[in-house]
Amino acid sequence: MAADTAALSSVGGTHVAHDDQAGRQILRLVAVFVAVGYLAYAVMTAPLLVESLPYMAPWWSVLAIVLIFGTGLMLGPVGWWGDPRTTRFVAASAAIGFIVAAALWWPAWNGEQIDNVRGIWFSQFPGLAAIAAAMAFRPAVALGHLAVAIAMTLSIGQVVRPSQYNGPLVADIVWAYAFSLIFVAAAVMAIRTAALLDRTHAQAFAATADAAALNARTAERNRFDALTHDNVMSTLLSAARQGASPELAAEARAAIAAVERAAAGNGNAVVTADVAVGQIRAAVGLVEPAVPVALRESDPSATYPGEAITAMAAAAAEAVRNSLRHAGPDVAVSVTVRARAGALDVDVADDGRGFDPADVPPARMGMAVSILGRMERVAGGVAEIDSRIGVGTRVHLGWAG
Repeated sequence: MAADTAALSSVGGTHVAHDDQAGRQILRLVAVFVAVGYLAYAVMTAPLLVESLPYMAPWWSVLAIVLIFGTGLMLGPVGWWGDPRTTRFVAASAAIGFIVAAALWWPAWNGEQIDNVRGIWFSQFPGLAAIAAAMAFRPAVALGHLAVAIAMTLSIGQVVRPSQYNGPLVADIVWAYAFSLIFVAAAVMAIRTAALLDRTHAQAFAATADAAALNARTAERNRFDALTHDNVMSTLLSAARQGASPELAAEARAAIAAVERAAAGNGNAVVTADVAVGQIRAAVGLVEPAVPVALRESDPSATYPGEAITAMAAAAAEAVRNSLRHAGPDVAVSVTVRARAGALDVDVADDGRGFDPADVPPARMGMAVSILGRMERVAGGVAEIDSRIGVGTRVHLGWAG
């Protein structure tokens, strides 16, 4: 059991000592239970202990009280306030101390019999010492300790009492072992269950950390997918179709600036409503300067997260770009902005041919990544696409804080 508990100190090389709360609590409760048991047996067996003093060497009586009751009672305060390692050390001392005291009984006994049914005092609670062993050692060691302790104490009882008080030794050992085994096995299962909970808890933390890292890598990959699609690929496509032009130069400069902003990671600043609207207008103007951006409502005191505005501006630009490319040759596109305190809404609408969103392949990054996915990654962000064939398309982008 000591090895089982120690194995909880690391998972995958990462220290997780703070995750062993179940093991500590169970170990603490078992330690207090054992200490209370020793206290109760100390009170109950005190008359037997006093009665045995004339039959034993004085050194043994003092040593046995220290080895058995001293270590057993110490488990209470150590288990409650001490660390698990110290608790297991004291538990091991109590378990070993019981065996040592029983083994030293033979040379300390003067050979005279004690005329009572109960025999020697420490033969009343060998199972309690085995529970202490369960706290410190593996289950097999604890069960072996129980067998040795019962065999030793009952053998002592056979010789220290008159024969009329004794029953068959083997039958007594089997019965005592079966009776005490219930409590020792319960302690073993409690400690093993606690160790399993701690190990599972630590593994869950490690899995959560791995998942968080994977999500972060995925989000970063999606961000650069959108950046590549919105700026780099669009610029290269324009260069292939139109050749050199002032518009292409402006679009190339915008693409370089977007890459630089992504590398710098600046997206956590707070911007005002005027700055937010200006950023949206600039993003749309880089795609098509002729597309009108109408401001329907504006609160000058409103502020928004820079990350949300950057995402909305890029998504709005992508929505305009999609309309110009796919809605038809004579499409009319409009952008409407509403900037209010705690909320910002952008609607991109066209009167083109429309489409069925369910028919768009998942691999098409323009809608899945650059619009929907981009807004989903923003806290408070939302994106909706409403399109009907022959009527047109409306893309709604929103943020609410």
